[in-house]
Order: sequence, then structure tokens, then C-alpha cells
Amino acid sequence: MNAADRLADLYTIRQLILNRLAAGEQARLNRQLLEVSREIEKRIKSGKPLTSFQGKRLDRAIADLQKLVKITQPNLGELAALEAGFARQAFATISIDAVLPGASVIDRIASTSLVQGATMGQWFRRIRDQIAFDIERAVKTGVALGDTNEQIARSIVGDGMRGPEAFPRGRRDVMAVTRTAVQTVANDARLATFEANTNVIKAVQWISTLDSRTSDICIARSGLVWTLPGYKPKGHNIEWQGPPPAHWACRSTIIPITKTFRELGLDIDEVPASTRASMDGQVAADLTFGDWLKGKPVEFADEMLGKGRAQLWRDGKITLQDLLNAQGVPLTLRELREKYG
Repeated sequence: MNAADRLADLYTIRQLILNRLAAGEQARLNRQLLEVSREIEKRIKSGKPLTSFQGKRLDRAIADLQKLVKITQPNLGELAALEAGFARQAFATISIDAVLPGASVIDRIASTSLVQGATMGQWFRRIRDQIAFDIERAVKTGVALGDTNEQIARSIVGDGMRGPEAFPRGRRDVMAVTRTAVQTVANDARLATFEANTNVIKAVQWISTLDSRTSDICIARSGLVWTLPGYKPKGHNIEWQGPPPAHWACRSTIIPITKTFRELGLDIDEVPASTRASMDGQVAADLTFGDWLKGKPVEFADEMLGKGRAQLWRDGKITLQDLLNAQGVPLTLRELREKYG
């Protein structure tokens, strides 16, 4: 197993560990929201009929319910430091003595990493505000319709994860933000470690999970390489938009591409490529998503890409990278046909 394959293997295993970490945080937050929703339901059902409240009295009752909404966001400060340390340890397995980013860099990643355009703190505040807004709307709508307290409570707490009610919606949002935030902080910390070791690292490569749930964005980026430093596309034209996650619940990661032995001044041949994981077991480490997809039934590609886009790809009119424009935005079938015929 060569250095690149060894690192890819380690990062694949690490992704599984991160998934478990995210799942644990999601379970904790789900329990917290469940306790809050039960307390709100209890308060409403055991209180006086809300339909008898008017004006400031109703506003006070709503405010009392809103005060119960508490969501403790995950503390990912330790994760940032752990992931930078993991990146350093991964380099040690291929005999590279890497350096860690400065403590200030790690602190900044933990507090300011953007999860789909906002910090985790901003997302959690928005979710709390949305739940509070939904509680007010549900109560006032129920009072206007003459609903019983039980009906109003049901319109707030819903039924598990289903429905548009305040707490089912809040749970879904919390789950998505938490999983995506874990991946964001982890990949930002790794990238900071790569940037601190450009004396031995020459590029970064995007690694996408090879299965039917992979998004267009990650399909097109799978296996692509950008130079380090500078993040210039190497062998393609898709601009660097930052490390994964590229979207909510993204499962992609990045791995470093180390300089060759000769680039490091050593007269030694490289080790041949090995394998990496996919839904089909082990595949060649240099197998692209396109090569992998060619080995699947026509129906599988149609489901993954959409029939029209899959046919353009089979006809050789587009590559998987052509699914995105230079800014990394997925193109529609109409846009692809206009551009590539």
C-alpha cells in the first residue's frame, strides 16, 4: 500500500468514527428536545383553556412556553484539536513528521467554521427562534379556531419526527446541523494541518462515497485534485469552493496528496496503487466515480443522474465534471443540452 492509499484508508475509517460521534450528539439533542416538548405538552394540557386567554394574558402564556425551549449545541472545540492531531498521526504512519497548526488556528476553526454559510451558534439560535415562533403561531391559530388545549399541544409537539409542527421541524433541523457541523469542523481542522505542511504536501483530493446516495455535487468532485498551496484545479476546471461538506449531510472528505519520493529529493520508486472502499467492497484506489458508474446497470446510472443527463454522459457528450459549472453549481438538463448538445 503506497502513502496515498494508506492515508485514504485511514481517513475512510476516521469518517466512520466521526459518523458515530455525530450520531451520539444527535441522540443527546433528540433527548433534550423530547424532554422540552413533553414539558410544554404537560403545561398546556394541565393549564386553563388557552381559548379563555386574550391580549397580554395570552402573550404571557406563550412567552412562558417559549422560555422552556433550550437546546445545548455541541462543543466541537475539542474535535478541532483532535482532528488536527489525527492528521498528524496519519502522516506519522507514512514516516512524515508533520507539524500542527497553531492553537489560535484551532480555536478559530472551532468557533467560526461556517456550516453551510453560518456558524453553528448562529444555526442553533435560528432553530430556537424558529421553534419559539412556531409555538406562538400554533397557540394563536388554535385559539382563533377554538381548539382545545390538547389539540393546540399536538400542533406544537407533533408526532415523533413527522409533520411540520414546531418540534418535529426543530429536530430535523438540529439533526442536519449537528451532522454537518461535525464534518465541517473535522475537515477544516484537517485542511489547516495540510496547509501547515506544504513542504511535504502538494495537493488535496476530494474523496466521495461511492453509492446510490451520493449527490451530483460530490459525484462531479469525486477524485478531483487541487494544488496546495493555491488550490488550483489539476486536470479539471472546477474551482475550489472549500473542503467538504458541500451540502447538508455530505459524507465526502479530503485527503492529502504527498510529494513523491523524488520530489522530496529521494531516488526511490513509488509503491503501486492499492484499493479503497465502495458499496461493492474494495475498488482500485485510482478508480474514478465515472469508471465505477460504468460498471453499473443502465438503470442505476439513470437513477443517480436522471435519465436525460445519464444519456448525455453515456453518449460521451458530457463528463461527470460537466454536471457542474466552474463555480461548482449543478447544471440542469436543459443547461447541459444547450451547452453540450
